Amino acid sequence: MSRSLRLGLILVPLSAALGVGGWFLYQRSQEHTQPGGPDGTGPDAAKHAGKLVVLVVFDQMRGDYLARWADQFGPDGFERMKKGGVWYSDCHLPYACSSTGPGHASIATGAPPAVHGIIENEWYDRAAAARVYCVQPNRPYELVPALPPDAAGKPTRGADTGFAPDQLLAETVGDRFQAATGGKGRVVSLSIKDRTAVLMGGKKPTAAYCFDTRDGLFHTGGYYRDAVHPWAAAVNASRKVDGWAGKEWDRFRPDLDYDKLAGRDDAPGEGYGYGQKRVFPHPFPALTAEPDKRKQYYNAVETSPAGNELLFELVKAAVAGENLGTGDGPDLLCVSFSSNDLIGHFWGPDSWEVLDITLRADKVIADFLRFLDEKVGEGRYVMAITADHGVCPIPEQKRYPELYPAATRKSVRGDLLPGLTAALEETYGKAPAGPTRWLEVADKEAEQVWPWVYLNHAAIKARGLDPTDVAGYAAQWIGNRPYMLTGITRGQIEADHLPPVGPGAEKEVRAVFEEAKRAYHPARCGDVLAVQKPGVQISPYPEGTGHGSPHAYDTHVPVLVYGAGVPAVGKQERRVSSLIVAPTLAWALGVDPPAGAVEKVPGEIREGK
Repeated sequence: MSRSLRLGLILVPLSAALGVGGWFLYQRSQEHTQPGGPDGTGPDAAKHAGKLVVLVVFDQMRGDYLARWADQFGPDGFERMKKGGVWYSDCHLPYACSSTGPGHASIATGAPPAVHGIIENEWYDRAAAARVYCVQPNRPYELVPALPPDAAGKPTRGADTGFAPDQLLAETVGDRFQAATGGKGRVVSLSIKDRTAVLMGGKKPTAAYCFDTRDGLFHTGGYYRDAVHPWAAAVNASRKVDGWAGKEWDRFRPDLDYDKLAGRDDAPGEGYGYGQKRVFPHPFPALTAEPDKRKQYYNAVETSPAGNELLFELVKAAVAGENLGTGDGPDLLCVSFSSNDLIGHFWGPDSWEVLDITLRADKVIADFLRFLDEKVGEGRYVMAITADHGVCPIPEQKRYPELYPAATRKSVRGDLLPGLTAALEETYGKAPAGPTRWLEVADKEAEQVWPWVYLNHAAIKARGLDPTDVAGYAAQWIGNRPYMLTGITRGQIEADHLPPVGPGAEKEVRAVFEEAKRAYHPARCGDVLAVQKPGVQISPYPEGTGHGSPHAYDTHVPVLVYGAGVPAVGKQERRVSSLIVAPTLAWALGVDPPAGAVEKVPGEIREGK
């Protein structure tokens, strides 16, 4: 894609800064013209903050887990943070697209997708006539270190042109921190997934690393640097990643009744992982030299507690290797544990596997805090824990019939788009040249950009039809499916006009509509946002589950803040926005929040009581 085209895509949303979504950016930038920020959270606000500020994201850790399994946690992990800090138990994403890319971008910027532009993990770029991955670079960048010749092929996730933060349109807390310190403040961002490491790290982090299942190594990319940091090279050279070969993932706490705490181990709808079986114990596939078999093994590693353990090794190496938290000024460390999400997709939230990885996550935090106590010093760091999204119950299990009476599994390719295109043909008639290609993105690719539907404007106009009218019909048809709640057009969002609502659904649709407005970016979103009823899983897979909806099980996330200057006020039950995380991190670093941030530091943290 040309440089001028990319520049155009950036200028389009900026030109609409006072319109839908963009007003957030304008409002916040106006507030920042006052010294120290609008809420007194400028450089003097963190007098008691420690030398290291740590952001920990557990990908797909739903907000209720910390209460649901609290009695099974040890005293030194989540419970230490709950009692010694602040726990926001009713925290929700305030926007509709509850996916990994938007979640991490929102955590890092404090802004909704309407401002930072990461509307989904992927979207359709009309000008380029191609799908775009959320951390796809404007030009190719090689992985560092380079992949070995026999590890060629497409990555498990992401773009085959490498990764970079080029698609991110808003400032992160790391960007603001580096600008405030003249580049002296260090920002390190580590994860299994590329999109999480990139979006947390911002434009120019000191280090950004993610894992690749083609060779079992942590990589940075050519956008960031030409050589791997020595501490990352040492973790790769240790080949700890190969140490699970021939072993099994078994229960962390065999003394507990997993059936009672989570549900059956062989519940309907659960998946099988990567050669890992459906039930405990889960074997790791054989590790061989054959590329496909080797990739399956590494996929199994990251889809198990081993993935979090491996990442924690990299985290400890980074803290020690960079001497984070021991310099003249503060540093920022961002860590996203991806294995919780990969496990949750296969086995669902009411499974032995999710219970097990959550118990192990508690131990990871206990070990992390103990490590920071030793390396940085107790009282000299701040840790914030959150998640990027929640997850939907597996519909086949019918565990919550009163909450989700419509629970079922449907697919974009099999159930929605064929019926929609047939309805459009019937309503508008066939063109003389044959059936119209009504959609820009169809078949398998449509699943990647869901829940947005992109109409083919050129084909529609060639028929003498107005794309706006067709979008209205498509939204109404989608909303009338028995398993769908509503369809919302981009025109309705821009006009702030609620879509037609069925009897008894107005309150629910109105709430979803407000979340949709915060998820809408005019240059990247499609023509119709499709929203299923609660409990309905729209997925191309016959087992497992996912997320992405604006419903509470997908938007409910935990927020815990602990450490230097953070009051030990414990559980806070009022409902709060997940966008409080970025300004809280900025407060701990002693800088203003990022320019697009829309929330303030919570009062009990800012006031220290």
